[in-house]
Amino acid sequence: MMKRIAIFLILALSPAFAAAADHGLDAGAERHLNGHGFLPSQYLPDPWTATTFQNYTGGGVALGLKTPFYDVDGTPLFTLEGDLFYASLGLGLQQRLGERFAVGMKFDGLIRTGTNAQTLIAEGANVDRTANLWFKYRLVRTDASQFTLGIDWDYKKTFIITPFEFARDIIDGNELTEAALLSSIKNWTARLTGDYAHAFSPAIGVRANLAVGLYEEPFADGVSKATHRGGVLGEYDLQPGPGIPLGITLGYTKGFPTDDPGAGLAGVLFGLWYTGREAFVLGVETGFMTLPAQADAEKVDAAFGLFTIRYYF
Repeated sequence: MMKRIAIFLILALSPAFAAAADHGLDAGAERHLNGHGFLPSQYLPDPWTATTFQNYTGGGVALGLKTPFYDVDGTPLFTLEGDLFYASLGLGLQQRLGERFAVGMKFDGLIRTGTNAQTLIAEGANVDRTANLWFKYRLVRTDASQFTLGIDWDYKKTFIITPFEFARDIIDGNELTEAALLSSIKNWTARLTGDYAHAFSPAIGVRANLAVGLYEEPFADGVSKATHRGGVLGEYDLQPGPGIPLGITLGYTKGFPTDDPGAGLAGVLFGLWYTGREAFVLGVETGFMTLPAQADAEKVDAAFGLFTIRYYF
């Protein structure tokens, strides 16, 4: 319901927003500072307030997952090992408001499942659906730098398929219809954000992001915790020098608390992008992430790859 309302408001108000917009930085011009055309990232928000549309698709794999199982007295019984596969799909729209403001929304889905029978039994399978809404205000812009303040809000609903819990409930004598095969959780995250970009030359630029806020702890309705995230991304564009329409990004992102799966994702980012057009950018972002684990479980190393297209209007 919330998703339908948000889509309706964006579509209904877009003509009015567009009419009020300052078109001096349209078609991708805002992302150019000191002659450098900045590049996107799905893990590091940018300071641009232009009207944009983006979509992305990709996947990843978490290797060497180990899940311990205990009896009712807490005695360890055995440990199952395996790998997890992730598939992701999303799209987003940002609408410029006047000269300095922008509102945006993004929807994405993530499917997680084991790559073998052991992992599927141990970890089950998840389907995440996330709606992300944001508001930006361009505070400072110079020839070489831009800084934007914002408010960011996420709402996530996760469906969890748990074959191990289902089998245990049956063994414990529960009715088949009452056994726990499918469950769901909902939680939200609200943050204040600061996004910065600086171009040292037409070829080299750097972006940074900091977000602070609160999130609702999964499986604990009404319990909120502090969450923080920061990141930095360096860029090198071969177009100004050798004339090759290729951009390279290298960055790092980290979230806190580091022991919570909903907030502590951290890792290295690497991207290759086509830079031959001002009005759109396309490329592949990849890297290695550390996936936090709850309680005493070990953290998991994962590799990912995302194909992204972003249009600037």
